[in-house]
Amino acid sequence: MMLGRFAAAMIFLAATMSTMCQATDHRLLVLEGSWVKWGKPQWGSGAIVSFAFAARPETSPGARNCASLLPFDELARRTGLPQRQVRSEAEAAFGSWAEVTGLTFVETKDPARADIVIGAQGNPTGRAFTNVELDAGPVAQAAATERGFAMSAEPPRGTGPQGLRSISKALICFNPLTKWKIGFDGNLDVYDIRYTLTHEIGHAIGLDHPGVAGALMDFRYDEKHKSLTKGDVDAAQRLYGPVNSN
Repeated sequence: MMLGRFAAAMIFLAATMSTMCQATDHRLLVLEGSWVKWGKPQWGSGAIVSFAFAARPETSPGARNCASLLPFDELARRTGLPQRQVRSEAEAAFGSWAEVTGLTFVETKDPARADIVIGAQGNPTGRAFTNVELDAGPVAQAAATERGFAMSAEPPRGTGPQGLRSISKALICFNPLTKWKIGFDGNLDVYDIRYTLTHEIGHAIGLDHPGVAGALMDFRYDEKHKSLTKGDVDAAQRLYGPVNSN
């Protein structure tokens, strides 16, 4: 996908949506023919999702994206940004989704036990990538392109997604060799860390790029939204319900 240089796994978009999922300004992620979410495969149900920052080099041979992770702190070390502030921005990104949905994010110090692991790319390319695996199924992944998810053509009418499936694991990785910043300054060539991770978490919890521009989940980086838009929130709440629904 071409998200102002965000990148992630291939997603298959439904040409027709059920009433539950139809929207004019957002889309839900479809992998292996199903919509996907954490927790129960039930619309509007909350979930508790753990996350961890990679603390040592690790590999995930089955992952197309983020198969090689370096410690997340490599991002701060190589960019020169304050390590504590970089982590604080990352935690705030998770908080932005938790504040408006039935999702609860809990940090764990053990990446091996975490649902979502965030690190620096071991093989730097693009800007940021997300890899998603489904429960009781093969890794939901495909080649990624710079600026976001590589999207296939929409399937023929009448061949939309078949229900919900649960996500079992997600990896998010940043290119530690590119320039990053904290806060907006109008320079669209250097991406804000919190904005970028908030966007990538959106993919990791089951959101696609919106059908039209004007949301944080838009595939273009534009610094017009410092927080989630109504479209972003509506999409996430379709999957997880409002706050306190878990």
